[in-house]
Amino acid sequence: MFLEPVDTVCEEIEIKKSKFISWAKKVLSRQDAMDFVLELRAQYPDARHVCWGYLIGDPNNSTNSGCNDDGEPSGTAGKPILSQINYSNIGNVVVVTVRYFGGIRLGAGGLVRAYRESAQKALQALKTEEYTPLIDVTLLCSFNEENHLRRLVESLSGQITDAQYKTEVALTVKLPEKSKIKLTQSLAGFSVEVIFKDRTTS
Repeated sequence: MFLEPVDTVCEEIEIKKSKFISWAKKVLSRQDAMDFVLELRAQYPDARHVCWGYLIGDPNNSTNSGCNDDGEPSGTAGKPILSQINYSNIGNVVVVTVRYFGGIRLGAGGLVRAYRESAQKALQALKTEEYTPLIDVTLLCSFNEENHLRRLVESLSGQITDAQYKTEVALTVKLPEKSKIKLTQSLAGFSVEVIFKDRTTS
């Protein structure tokens, strides 16, 4: 088993007048990670570098990871961030490190240590929990019941990945497997159809 984030953190260190601001948060896909990188680029438009690493799934057996140096010398930023993620045993996570250059060059070794230390500080600050497998659920409901369902899904640590509006509302949800029974119990009395991947209940 491995850990995954339950919150978003931001930590900052300063080395030889350069500021390294590292953000860490939960992501479930490369697209989630890239969206967060773009969000931080917009938040820090004057930053010299916005470097990142992400890993989806089990750090000990992941085939979905990536990193980027964003203009730093090759291998001095993204790779140290990603190696720190692997070392932390945290999956489904992205770490983005924003650097403001302080005028003093750190050298390749100094950059590797700085990015690793900055990523480590963010990862250590994260609140984490043991990973729980997710299941795919579709909820069919009336328009009047949609807001109630959205609040319920959020309270069960689920994520709505799609919403379709026709004669009724169809919400596609990723839900922790451990929340499956509670979802069914919470919907008792509502005219909501629940479609799990392998069967249907209503």
